[in-house]
Amino acid sequence: MKRLLFVLLATLPCSTQALQQLFPGGTYNSAVPTPQSVLGYEIGDRFTDFRSLERYIDKLVASSDRIKRITYGSTNEQRPLQLLIISSPQNLTRLDEIKAGNKKLTDPRTLKSKAEAEQLINSLPGIVWFSYGVHGNESSSPEAAILTAYQLCAGTDERTKNILDNLVVLIDPAVNPDGRERYVQWANAATGIKPNTNPDAYEHSEPWPSGRTNHYFFDLNRDWAWQTQRETQARIPLYRTWMPHAHVDFHEMGYTSTYFFFPAAAPIHAEFPPEVKKWGAIYGKGNAEAFDKLGSGYYTAEFFDLYYPGYGDSWPTFNGAIGMTYEQAGGANVAIKKPDGTLLTLRQRALNHFTTGIATLETTVRHKQERLQDFFWILGIRIEKPVAYQGIPHQRRVRPEPRSAACENTHHAGHRSPPTARNSITGCSAFLHC
Repeated sequence: MKRLLFVLLATLPCSTQALQQLFPGGTYNSAVPTPQSVLGYEIGDRFTDFRSLERYIDKLVASSDRIKRITYGSTNEQRPLQLLIISSPQNLTRLDEIKAGNKKLTDPRTLKSKAEAEQLINSLPGIVWFSYGVHGNESSSPEAAILTAYQLCAGTDERTKNILDNLVVLIDPAVNPDGRERYVQWANAATGIKPNTNPDAYEHSEPWPSGRTNHYFFDLNRDWAWQTQRETQARIPLYRTWMPHAHVDFHEMGYTSTYFFFPAAAPIHAEFPPEVKKWGAIYGKGNAEAFDKLGSGYYTAEFFDLYYPGYGDSWPTFNGAIGMTYEQAGGANVAIKKPDGTLLTLRQRALNHFTTGIATLETTVRHKQERLQDFFWILGIRIEKPVAYQGIPHQRRVRPEPRSAACENTHHAGHRSPPTARNSITGCSAFLHC
């Protein structure tokens, strides 16, 4: 039955029917336009070019009181870099207060007392930042950004409202607009009236220089720490004003795979405190539960590490967030046949990223106070003993081994799981010490 649901979701129209399958009990404000009503096609039928993405965001901003948009820079090809700020209307009226309170948690020296810290931890919403499309040809994630923004702006059900009441969600819908546009224009032109699912077809063989990189063919997912590129130089100062508690960098990998989410593979940077592994397991458990309900394949703790400081997971982690990479099987056009004969569609890829995005938000809500407590603790360590990116060991405060409800009654085998097409996470995972 779960396998059947998984196949059906790959073919359903995206705007409402599939979202209702992925978001049981979801209801929507008809005044907020669906993606199809603005774009003229369902998400997954074709790739959304950058101007169409902008057009849909314009409609969301005009129709919903849950969203604000800021332009924080522009690319070398003069496309705007934008951040969507989505939360309850009440939270949106006090964004300056939220940022000021969160800034105090980043530096304990600014706090007057322990009681002030506890008051902030108990009263502040969680802050979650989603980065989509840093590699322009890993093309499903900006489509997922549209679906996620629609859900949060239009959803009238209690699940959606609970997210909005407890979190400020920051969405960068296209981190690399120039690379994405280079890919999308080629992909849409290369596809016929019907997609060719043969992996050898031209539409699955993107030519050089590809859309992975920015205008200057630089990989922006290597630039977080060094900030040599215009897009990164614009983004980092804005990121530092928010200092989110969780950051997800949405990617794609080869089409023959399934889906990867944290816990990360080794090596994990030696300067990260044990809370980082703990939260990788907590978020992984939330994602695994969401995928298990759909019968979707996934794996964890293999291949994608947490070491190099220029990645979109490592650098946010050095700055107090739980930074995570999510990888969807992709790297293909609208539809492609996998070696096992199943069909992988752009729609399915976007819906999987939507699923983990929502699961990450709901996991943050469930553990909000604990997440803020650890955020405060970790950055306190950083103030006391700054981290060297080279990984040189230093003396550090000793804190009791972190525990959480997700870690209780879990056997710690201390080994990595064997490679499989699908792993399950129970508690804190047998291959990780919480």
